Amino acid sequence: MTVQQMLWKSGPTDAPLPPVADGSFLVGSLQAMLSDPIDFFVKQYQKFGPIFRVKALNNKFTILAGPEACLFLAREGTKHFSSWETWHSMDAEMGASKSLISVDGEQHSRLRALQKRGYSRQTIETQFPEVLKVVHGFLDQWQVGTSKATVTQLQRLITDELGMLIAGQGPGDYIDDVRTFVRIALMTHITRQRPSILRMLPEYRRARDRSLELSKQVLKAHRSGTRDANRPPSLIDDIIAATNDPSLMPEGDLVMTALGPYIAGLDTVANTMAFLLYVLTTKPELYEQVEAEADALFANGVPDPADLRKMEVLHRVVLENFRMYPIAPAVPRTVKAPFEFGGYRVDAGTRTLVATTVGHFLPELHPEPEKFDIDRYLAPRNEHRIPGAFAPFSTGSHTCLGAGLAEVQIMLTTAALLHYAKFEADPIDYKLKKVFAPTPAPDSSFKLRLVTRRNS
Repeated sequence: MTVQQMLWKSGPTDAPLPPVADGSFLVGSLQAMLSDPIDFFVKQYQKFGPIFRVKALNNKFTILAGPEACLFLAREGTKHFSSWETWHSMDAEMGASKSLISVDGEQHSRLRALQKRGYSRQTIETQFPEVLKVVHGFLDQWQVGTSKATVTQLQRLITDELGMLIAGQGPGDYIDDVRTFVRIALMTHITRQRPSILRMLPEYRRARDRSLELSKQVLKAHRSGTRDANRPPSLIDDIIAATNDPSLMPEGDLVMTALGPYIAGLDTVANTMAFLLYVLTTKPELYEQVEAEADALFANGVPDPADLRKMEVLHRVVLENFRMYPIAPAVPRTVKAPFEFGGYRVDAGTRTLVATTVGHFLPELHPEPEKFDIDRYLAPRNEHRIPGAFAPFSTGSHTCLGAGLAEVQIMLTTAALLHYAKFEADPIDYKLKKVFAPTPAPDSSFKLRLVTRRNS
């Protein structure tokens, strides 16, 4: 698909408004969007094309979907979209004036440059022993023969790893508070799946205050010099130093920014790994192949990044997991400059969702898209390289800053879990049920059973 085939143009237009998607008279498309927004977006794309409108109770959105939307967002997103209207209330909730996710243009570029080192692939590639220490601690607390809720356990593991890697310490006893705070804040401020009154509940207010308390402790440790002096400079060091330029990092924005490492993987990497372990424990042939790769990886002790990159099967399993179970199915934006897209007008002020992962499920891009097929990523197929066909980390100027770190973290953590332990799904015949609260994940009935320890 070429840019010439993308029919868009900037500026006001007298083109008609996009067609309205399927839905009932009273609630519009609310039920379909709540139950499985990805499936809904795909079906509407196949019916209407890359642009349509959605009504959900009193909310109205214009949806841009598919590979066309991905290319438009990548090439024209900064010109036409604003993130502020969606995200600034989250900033205010934490006492901040702005954040990386809420601003665009030059402000976004400067904040992105500031935080790039902290969330880089190199941050984890220089700390493999520290990651493995966290994994060992995680497994030591799991009794052989017992089962635990997969998503909850992975949220703990992943947040411990990211806290240690980026901020120099895990969340400790604050993890449940961070989880409660983030879940309610996102579902009331951003996805609006829940009423805002939830933010008045004592449970939420305590969770928010304790989350900010954690962030303040991290900042204090770095400022007082009580952190490990042998560690290289971290994200926290970088943002503290940046307060010398209040236009970039005012003192009031530090607490929110320092909480980032504890939020970054909570509903993203953790949920992705939950889907990945669902795949592996329900597909024995893949489990065996990845387990064999993991054993080879650790044959000589702690691996290095070059060794990890040789895990060819696991890498393709991870890519296919990204495709089939995307954690961010759509990107919310507000239109700041009007444009025409696919023959329809989109006016300034329109609330939009850019459904960047619709292309993951189109048979013209990925034959038999419902099939888990790791050979998609081999030549000559290379389906992930088709423009707009594969966007697990979004696209454009707001592409996930930690994408490289996340991919390495998922691969190393998965390899370590399979090398040092044997897991099975509980129940053994578990059938996937997805929940969206706020991001996609296997439901709470999916548990992992630790069958035995290996190579300890």
